[in-house]
Amino acid sequence: MMIKLKNNSICCLFMLILVVTAIFNFPVKAAESKIRVMAAASLTEMFTELAEEYEVKSGVEVECNFAGSQALYSQLIMGVGADVFASANIKYMDQLKDSKLVEDPKIFAENKLIAAVNKESGIDKFSELALEKVKLVIADESVPVGSYTIQMLNKEKNNSQLDKDFKEKFMNNVVSKEVDVKSVVNKVYLGEVDAGIVYQTDITPKTAEKLKVIEIEDNYNVTASYPIAVLNSSHNKKEALNFIEYIYSDAGGKILDKYGFTKVGSD
Repeated sequence: MMIKLKNNSICCLFMLILVVTAIFNFPVKAAESKIRVMAAASLTEMFTELAEEYEVKSGVEVECNFAGSQALYSQLIMGVGADVFASANIKYMDQLKDSKLVEDPKIFAENKLIAAVNKESGIDKFSELALEKVKLVIADESVPVGSYTIQMLNKEKNNSQLDKDFKEKFMNNVVSKEVDVKSVVNKVYLGEVDAGIVYQTDITPKTAEKLKVIEIEDNYNVTASYPIAVLNSSHNKKEALNFIEYIYSDAGGKILDKYGFTKVGSD
């Protein structure tokens, strides 16, 4: 009887050890199999596919949070947890670097501006954006695409094909300034305004149903550079770095090309 009781005690002790080990091991495995990416709104479609393909390849879950770069920057400064940050400009990444929140950011893609015009607006030329009664939407200047828009308009002052007061007339036609580029696209798509300044990559098969593109000449356009980095607070830096390496890979490059981004090497 004593032997049987002793054996039962040993079995119970063994089972208890297994349960405790499983409990303490589970969160570790969960953390190792997931990363959180904070990415600029203009990266939505492209990063969604990158995340899906990387999950298939690696088995690591990639949770993406998309918003204006300025909003993501504010969240990170306030301590929101993340593993990777991808911005639509260098400014906010440099500020995070100065705050010791990231190290060694690198440019991975470039983009450029276009005028997205609602097909029912009757607008066919860039110069017509300054005509009376035209309704325009742009992003707020705190948003990368909004800042790029102002830079582009300043460069257009040297365009002899436009009126000297083109910028002033253009800005007088702006009826709304948005917090991210997708909001700009949506207002034009819904016909709330006639046109807006967005990235070339924002014209997707879906938006192209109602939007047409007016190109901005390279001499007056602005190149948008996209830096990416691992957060110093990341609990999974290995997989965060692996995800970034995947973006620079041939497979990642094909996805960038698919969505109209210009791939930049990691060197």
